[in-house]
Amino acid sequence: MEQAGLLWAAQECNSAEFGDERLTPRLIRLVTALAEHPGESIPVALGDWHQVKAGYRFFDNPKVTSNAIIAAHAKATAERLKGQNIVLAAQDTSGVSLNTHEATQGLGPIGPEGSRGLFVHSCLAGRIDGTPLGLLHQKIWTRIETGADGAKESERWIEGMRACKARMPQGTRLVMVGDRENDFFGYFAAVAEEQVDAIVRAAHDRKLKGQYPSLAMALAAAAPVGTLTVTVSRTPEHPEREATLALYTTSVELPPTTSYHGSRKDAVALNVVCAYELNAPSEVKEPIRWILFTTLPVADVEQTALVVRWYSLRWRIERFHYVLKEGCHIESLQLQTARRLENAIATFSIVAWRILWLTYEARQNPDAPCTSALSALEWKALVLAMYQRKLLKGQHAPQKPPSLATAIMYIARLGGFLARKGDGDPGVKTIWRGWQNLQNRVAMLEAAQLSGLLGGA
Repeated sequence: MEQAGLLWAAQECNSAEFGDERLTPRLIRLVTALAEHPGESIPVALGDWHQVKAGYRFFDNPKVTSNAIIAAHAKATAERLKGQNIVLAAQDTSGVSLNTHEATQGLGPIGPEGSRGLFVHSCLAGRIDGTPLGLLHQKIWTRIETGADGAKESERWIEGMRACKARMPQGTRLVMVGDRENDFFGYFAAVAEEQVDAIVRAAHDRKLKGQYPSLAMALAAAAPVGTLTVTVSRTPEHPEREATLALYTTSVELPPTTSYHGSRKDAVALNVVCAYELNAPSEVKEPIRWILFTTLPVADVEQTALVVRWYSLRWRIERFHYVLKEGCHIESLQLQTARRLENAIATFSIVAWRILWLTYEARQNPDAPCTSALSALEWKALVLAMYQRKLLKGQHAPQKPPSLATAIMYIARLGGFLARKGDGDPGVKTIWRGWQNLQNRVAMLEAAQLSGLLGGA
């Protein structure tokens, strides 16, 4: 296990508070091994049977909790946020389906037709350019009965917002971003109380206080402020595209709803941004139509465009959960209790964030040296893989580390990315596949060095 891998894992985990100093080094070794093999099962990633047993004992240890694991990573995230004027924190909930795990104890319903598993609610913080800098909060829980997702579960949005605020460096402005499930009066009341900025997509029409009795009527009278062109991320159904949005704004007052049981009695004042896609391609079944509540100012087209752009970056939290499930395969974990699964999911969450960070950091800082993200053995193994044919012809590989963008492109190519002229930037899927391929090559290079087959390569 290479020392550089241990160093980054130590940065994320060394403040873990388990009440037993021997457990933190175990977590660091676990995160390192799982990061080197993000798509493999725990036995394959850890390799040695003694290490596998130690990993399972770690997840089962009563002193180990998912909250403690994430809290350690959140402290490291807060350090990365220092110096940022504005931080966007997107939160979302994802169900983890474990239907095939019949022997696993402590699971609950996650949807219709008898689906069983856990829920994971994550708060991902990032720069305003969209680069994710880490988790600030995560809540994992089991629902007791079908249909129990009421006021008690909705508190997770407020809990997440308050956790993010508590970890903000001094002088950094926090903007919380949430989707339609985040649209309820209790959250807006809490945001006003905590004096935190927020952007939330409206879920439905609602009664208002003031000139217009409903949100629909207020939107019908909203003032046009201009247009904005945004990049719509690719999906399995559609390639990446540019969309032109017409922007409208208005201001509203939300009165307390009948389901609200908090202490606030008066209405919450919010701005509303409406973004409609113009001339959407015929093959797009659902053109963009965003109605966004926000505490941010929308006095002109520049301010309004910021709200829309920042909301569009909410997609990062969905990509995080995608990597966690499809890249780290948490729905395939063979663990016997929900508690062990929670600890494993929290550990894999650190791995999933790093893969996501590599993807977007390379896009925002392409000319940075790859040594900011890769160890010496990693970039050397990567270069040797890319120059393999030339080496066989007697040519030499570069002796200096490539740029971060070049290195990530190489990793994606190891994961099956073709890098053709119209392919755009590689996505997280090819990067996690390439990362696993790279780690196998690193292991071979390290073994060759140890055996004396190579010198200082």
